[in-house]
Amino acid sequence: MKPSIAILILIVAGSLAVRAEIPAGWSTNYVASLSAAASEEQPTLVFFTASWCGPCKLMSRITLTDPVITAALSNVDHVAVDIDEHPDLATKHHVTAVPTFIMVSTANDEMDRSTGFQPTGDFLQWLTNGISGAKKAVAQQAFAKKEMAAVDQLLDSMETNSLHLAAIKLFDLCDFRDSAIIQAAADRLKRIANRDPVVLLDGLTDPRLATRIQIANTLRMKIGDEFDIDPWSDAVSRQMKILSWSEELTKRP
Repeated sequence: MKPSIAILILIVAGSLAVRAEIPAGWSTNYVASLSAAASEEQPTLVFFTASWCGPCKLMSRITLTDPVITAALSNVDHVAVDIDEHPDLATKHHVTAVPTFIMVSTANDEMDRSTGFQPTGDFLQWLTNGISGAKKAVAQQAFAKKEMAAVDQLLDSMETNSLHLAAIKLFDLCDFRDSAIIQAAADRLKRIANRDPVVLLDGLTDPRLATRIQIANTLRMKIGDEFDIDPWSDAVSRQMKILSWSEELTKRP
């Protein structure tokens, strides 16, 4: 065998030897996997691994090849990432140890995380709960997206009660446990406050504290520090101040 050919074989063999062990059925294309999951409105399970990681090999050879785990994985898109080949992705997801499993949403936000080797039973429990929680969150995001589109239509409408209907939808969205949704709702609440702050006063009777806090903050930004309705106060106190402020704001030009 010629020396050059022998060297090439050694280089190829070496490059293959240092790659992380990936279980059968796992994608290794991070971008394509998340893109496909987003189009399907499904979460993605990302497995961060490395060739030198003993616990990772155990996960790949024992836990992830167990029939009950492969059956559970059929309910979610899953991709493996070698952190030596893709250190940028490890940094992006704040992965400091492997194996690490992260369930991400269609917006690429982390929903759940597990680090270290887990036997089949423990991993199955984490995986089942993670998939259930992630799918619920993804469904909420899809619902919120549709509701936000409806809000935008109402804000652009000239109908008499369009602002009230938009506000009601936003009151619900303020209680979501998603920072992007809350911020989008806050931006639209400001638009309503600029047009007719009285419309938002009803939000201060909402039983959800998160909604009341968001409404109070929005109205304080619009009116100023003189706005004194405390979202933490009791319902009777809030109702009295709401009536007072409704009269006051109605008088203002």
